Amino acid sequence: MHATQRTAEGWVRAIAALALLAAAVFPAGAAPLTSVRVYDRAEVASDQILLESIARIDGPDADRVSELKAVVIGRAPLPGKTRVVEQALVLARLKQCGFDPAGLDLQVPPEITVARSSTTIGREQVEEILRAYVRQHGGEGVRIKEIRVTDTLVLPQGPLTTRVLAPKSTEFVGTVPLTVTFKVDGDAERRVNATVSLERLSKVVVARRPLGRFKPIDPEDIEVRAVDAAGLPFDCITDPAAVIGKRTRRLVETGAALRPDMVESPPLVKSGDRVRIVAETEGLRISAFGQVKQRGAQGELIQVMNLDSNKVVYARVLDANTVKIEF
Repeated sequence: MHATQRTAEGWVRAIAALALLAAAVFPAGAAPLTSVRVYDRAEVASDQILLESIARIDGPDADRVSELKAVVIGRAPLPGKTRVVEQALVLARLKQCGFDPAGLDLQVPPEITVARSSTTIGREQVEEILRAYVRQHGGEGVRIKEIRVTDTLVLPQGPLTTRVLAPKSTEFVGTVPLTVTFKVDGDAERRVNATVSLERLSKVVVARRPLGRFKPIDPEDIEVRAVDAAGLPFDCITDPAAVIGKRTRRLVETGAALRPDMVESPPLVKSGDRVRIVAETEGLRISAFGQVKQRGAQGELIQVMNLDSNKVVYARVLDANTVKIEF
């Protein structure tokens, strides 16, 4: 027999053998089985364990493959945690969903370790959210001294939204309690509590050096300084011109913020001084000599005795030599 003929006969016999083998494995009219290969370890992102997230599923019937992928095996662990799923649970869930394990090309390990993907919200991230909130709502001059965060969070992965909650009528000064809320893709809201120590810097006039009682205030005695407004009286002086040329009413320590009740205009007259008393009405001016009964600064109302009538009248100090009766 010719060599070429023998080779052709060999190919025919091989093809026939393969056909017999295929007929044995796949009876006439039977389609190949859908393959389900379950991993021994898997990670899921949602709160349910679907078969497609723990197995590779292949087969000629696309609808059947899609149905198998959608089989719910059970609840996923909490974010960042793991859960062990036993083989028996996988088989039971397939049967409950109408799939006969014997009709699948199925491989399931005795145990499957399922982890839940997660995102950790650390203190640094919470602090940055709080800093942005204070910058937006605190106003000019507010500065953060310290942030204390109670805890960190482990959240599911997904689109994250945040919101900061503050007590009603919050004044951004001193220690303020704030709450940061986190929500992942519509999931339940989680919260982190924090306290923020704030200072509001205000520019006020302060003593540059110790100032004794009745000390005339010169420009070198004071300076304008930005200080924490927490605990400062509301009426602190902010304009140096309001105190220069006046004098202290009592001892003032270095760095003390000046207030109106700490300074006074120096008296222009004192008890016993002789002054001219003037009184003016429309088209008429009257003057007389008087004797001051109490000290007084410019603009102050003091008692003066009219030396012509020996009557005490009230007059306002105009300068060191003149007082004026007001009608």
